Amino acid sequence: MEEKSTTSPYIVFDMPNCGGCRTCEMACSFHHMNEFNPSISSINILEIQDKAGYQISFAVRDIGRIIACDGCRDIEVPLCVQYCREKDELGEMILKVNELKNGRDSK
Repeated sequence: MEEKSTTSPYIVFDMPNCGGCRTCEMACSFHHMNEFNPSISSINILEIQDKAGYQISFAVRDIGRIIACDGCRDIEVPLCVQYCREKDELGEMILKVNELKNGRDSK
């Protein structure tokens, strides 16, 4: 899991074992907005050219209808993680996103 540093409202990680099914996007948009719509998901799957896997992008602040990833703080296991075949790796990413967001909030 390699984090890509960015000044954008997103944090992006490489996830070489991601199969690109995008179920996490559907689970996220349903959890936050009660609709299956990847375009408003806090998590997005991005194709990588020239190597295996995908990049996983997390919104770290609200952007229009997109709600920043909060790790589904109102449930024990984030919905995207519940439906991901790479649960451990995705769960680690969400922990890192929340650590980074909390660091930004305290500055």
